[in-house]
This record gives sequence, structure tokens and C-alpha cells, in this order.
Amino acid sequence: KLSILNSLTINHLLMKKLFFLLLMGLTLSLQAQDPEIWQTYRMKAKQGQSDAFEKAAAKKNKLFNNTPENAIITYQVMDGKDQGMYERIVGYKDWDFYNDESKNEKEYAYWAENVAPFVEESTGWTVWFRAKEACHNWNPESKPAKHLRRMVRIVKPGGEAAFWNVHFRMKQVYEKYGWTGVKGLFRVASGGNTNMFIIVSPFDTFGEESKFEKSDKNLAALYNEMFGYQAWQTDLKAYNEALVDWGRSEERLTLVKSMN
Repeated sequence: KLSILNSLTINHLLMKKLFFLLLMGLTLSLQAQDPEIWQTYRMKAKQGQSDAFEKAAAKKNKLFNNTPENAIITYQVMDGKDQGMYERIVGYKDWDFYNDESKNEKEYAYWAENVAPFVEESTGWTVWFRAKEACHNWNPESKPAKHLRRMVRIVKPGGEAAFWNVHFRMKQVYEKYGWTGVKGLFRVASGGNTNMFIIVSPFDTFGEESKFEKSDKNLAALYNEMFGYQAWQTDLKAYNEALVDWGRSEERLTLVKSMN
């Protein structure tokens, strides 16, 4: 009996190790040679000059950011410590975008001369990898949503397997049962804590509810059906324990129509 128990224990540990290695392999794929790269930075307009800032930035967009290839989208933070700040977003880029430095010289010069004088402070750029394997209904053809729900999660060293496990499994549930919501998951590549992730949920109307088109059950019930009894509760506990104590925050952003 002891031999059987020892054999089962060893097999269990081997399976856990194999599962961990598979998750880490998926994680490393985010940093492959051809990742999808995003950039964000935030700025605060000088006191009483928000309108002037928005008009100047809008004019700059019309001159330099008027196609899907060079577009910059602007949202304003509506609550939290950064309330009132503007967030500029550049998306769907690759390494070639960064290797071609010359094409942006005129754009940078225009910003410095015509827009920067209205800026009181800015954060500098943060560069992100989008975790395509964990996103759902994230469509580059979609127009920018009116609002964003932006959740920050900071993972402890060694906690990535539990973090990715939940998000990859949620993705499978979403796909199988036709979840109507939109989810984007991004990890810091440069300019911040590289164990920091953001989960972005775009929406147009406050109070609108996403649903599963192929089931009346909720996420937890469907997750348990796919992955086993109490899988949701077990995985979520491990997920929560993988986050640093202060590693959760949430804020709402609204599209600045005049600047897009």
C-alpha cells in the first residue's frame, strides 16, 4: 500500500511540474520574436488649460495620427489617484515600429512645440506585451469603446503559474460558451514592474451585462464543469495567494472624443 501511495504521490508531483512547465512555456511565448506591443503614458494638463491641451493634441492627431497604422487613442481617467489625467494609447505594434526611428521626428517636434506647453506633468511611456492567448473578443477592427475598466494585478515572484492558469482556463470557458464580453490582458515589458499586469474590459454603456450565449450558468459553474469539482474555488485561491498584498487596483477611463 505504501508503495502504491508513494507512486501516486510521485505521479502527482510530476504532473504538477509538467503543468507548470507548460504554463511557463506559454508565458515565454508572450516575449517571442514577434509579440504584439502596446504603449501607454499619462499626462496632466496645466490648471485651467485642459481645453487648450485637448485642442492642440487633436490638431496634432489630425496631422500625424490619422490612419489605423499611426493612430493614438486618448482616454481620461475618471476616478482614483490619477483622476483627470489623460492616457495616450498606441497599439498593435511590432519590433519594426521601434526600429524605424526617423519617421517620428517631425511628430515629436510638433508635439514639443505645440502641445507640451499645456502639459503640467507626464509619466513617461510604459511598454506592454498583449497576452493574446488570454484575451477574448479583442478585435483590432473594432472602434475604440466609450469606456474602459482597467484592473491592475501585481504577481509575486514565483506566482505566475497560478496567475496564468486562471486566465488561460477562463479563456477556454469564454470560447466554449460564447461569452459576449471583451477582455484584454497585458504585461509590462518595459517602463515599470515587469510582474505587473492589466486586465482591460472595454464597454459602451454603464450597467450593460456580458453573458454566455450558450448557457444560463455563471462563470464559476461553467469553470467547474470544464475543469472539475471545486476547480474554480481552488484555482482562484491559488490566484489570490499569487498576488502581492497591495497588488490590486481598479479604475475607469472614458474616451476623449475631441482627441480621437
